[in-house]
Amino acid sequence: MEAKDDNSSVVKSMHGPLVKRSEVTAGLAYSDYRNELRYDFYYSCAYCTITEYEAAGIRFTIDHYVPQGNTEIDVHAYENLMYACDECNLRKGNRHPPASAQEAGFRFFRPDKDALLEHFSASGVRVNHVTNTGYYTIQSLDLNRQSLRRLREYRERLAETHEYVVAGIHALRHVRIDRFPKHVRTQVLNAIKSAQEAANEREEEIETTLRDFARSPLLDRDPDAETRAKERTRELDQMKALHPGAWRTPRKAANSA
Repeated sequence: MEAKDDNSSVVKSMHGPLVKRSEVTAGLAYSDYRNELRYDFYYSCAYCTITEYEAAGIRFTIDHYVPQGNTEIDVHAYENLMYACDECNLRKGNRHPPASAQEAGFRFFRPDKDALLEHFSASGVRVNHVTNTGYYTIQSLDLNRQSLRRLREYRERLAETHEYVVAGIHALRHVRIDRFPKHVRTQVLNAIKSAQEAANEREEEIETTLRDFARSPLLDRDPDAETRAKERTRELDQMKALHPGAWRTPRKAANSA
């Protein structure tokens, strides 16, 4: 029952904001909030969800949801700060859709206010959009780039092996042979032995997976990046044509996010 309750709570949390912000002292330099941001964002990127551990050679930065240079709000306030990997932060840059586009839903997803499953769906290792917010976030940040597809594949493989080992081996260790009829006990013992041997082979596969994971495939060259970039640029240009206006904060006023 405990496992079921835990799973239910996890699923339920996916239908609400994943990030709950801590109470912090207002008015500090935005860089002073780094530790609070790391904690509140589960040591993960606000946009692509990669963790610090998984990121390997990719650094994490403090992103301004509304870019620096904007004078309508206090951009350095804690509620405007996001914890982001450098890959997403650089792609986001000083992008800030005009009011008409935001009203139509073309804005960046924010995990402290938006429910993940309301804006995104998954198809294998690819992320699909459910809303305009999901669409704009995926296209602007290239959330289906090769490194993230590989990361999702690794996560899936590790989840599968973990489930097998935790559920399968746990069950084997708690089998009571005396509950079986005498004439089948030998068969049961042989079956358990065979299953344990298979489990040992599975554990070796886990070691291989973990070793591969430590190599940081996130830094490998993405062979289809240029083609995908052209496709994303064309689609974003079509969207911008429907909502005329400034889609970026002027660079003269904006510092790095």
